Amino acid sequence: MAEARARFPAVRAGETVFLDNASGAQLPGGVLDRMREALMRLQVNKGGAYPASIEVTEAKERVRSRTADFLGVAGDADGVAFGANATTLLFLLAEAVGDTLVAGDEIVVSGLDHHANRDPWRRLARRGIRIREWEPRGREARLDPDELATLLSDATRVVAVTGASNLLGTYGPLAEVAARVGPHRARLVIDAVHLAPHRLPDAAAWRADAVAFSPYKVFAPHLGVLWIAPSWRDELPDWGLSFLPPGPARWEPGTQNHEAILAFGAALDHLAWLGRRAGAPPSGPERVAWGRGYAAVEAHERALAGALLAGLDARGATRYGLRGVEGRTATVAFTLPDRSPQAVAEHLGRHRIAVTAGHAYAERLASRHLGLKDGAVRASLLHYSDRSDVEALLGALDELPPS
Repeated sequence: MAEARARFPAVRAGETVFLDNASGAQLPGGVLDRMREALMRLQVNKGGAYPASIEVTEAKERVRSRTADFLGVAGDADGVAFGANATTLLFLLAEAVGDTLVAGDEIVVSGLDHHANRDPWRRLARRGIRIREWEPRGREARLDPDELATLLSDATRVVAVTGASNLLGTYGPLAEVAARVGPHRARLVIDAVHLAPHRLPDAAAWRADAVAFSPYKVFAPHLGVLWIAPSWRDELPDWGLSFLPPGPARWEPGTQNHEAILAFGAALDHLAWLGRRAGAPPSGPERVAWGRGYAAVEAHERALAGALLAGLDARGATRYGLRGVEGRTATVAFTLPDRSPQAVAEHLGRHRIAVTAGHAYAERLASRHLGLKDGAVRASLLHYSDRSDVEALLGALDELPPS
């Protein structure tokens, strides 16, 4: 992981301690190089008959194919659409799904989710769709799969749930969700934005019908991805221009950010490198390398999270979500007595430590379930984080002036 950390120029520069990684990851040098090359040499549109356009077209489709493999649905590149971000793509999906529903149909949304996987679905209530809330329970804000079972009915058409909470780090109970949704007609939509930097996605194992994530959380530039299963996308209206043939372009209205797409391919290279440094065969399947890399990532992040949790407890912080390191990413939400999250973030900022203050777009979770009107301080680590980052945060908290 020290080797991996050295691959990130912004981290290596040491000007900022990046503990707001759930807002967006830093980029490895290879990703920056690929994006620069694309902008310098390949700033053209796809579909042309000249060499640069041919290269862009083919390179984009290779990344699309690799993205399908990354999501655990190898061979279904036609189901992968690129867009501005996961939020935009989920709004497109929800509006398309809405065209297929009738008044009285039901959609289940989760109170653990980022609003990107809540508000697009809740907006369909204007069409007479009934929105049912699957609420997290208890101090740790856990989702109970048995409670989900009581919300499902013959009228359920969509269940939308997070792969991991971007505020608390808690992994969603995806296997249990799939088991309960399976006997119904409902489609399962998973927001994997916060999961994907920490754990290799697996849409097939999740029995998902759609998965969204944001490559800019996975060491690439600003970009979103949506995969829709063949059995569902064939039923849905799309967002393409009328003359376009069936395929992913029908979910990619307008010209895409080709340089970011190509750069995401370099981010996938980085993840494969990580896995091979962790022991994956040098010439084996890429998904095997990604899996080995993510196993190393989880072990590294778990150790850092343990140190962070212990340090916060020793300083009298109130933590939210799961108490220990199991079942979570290395993302921690906390408050300090008699101090607003914003004041803590500003103090840390003066020490060049980046954290997030507020509800992190999980407003319902923060305000309704956790009682946090002003949100919390969120510190989030990735595999390029190390113990010095945790120590810097804890040391800066020790320097807070008396309240």
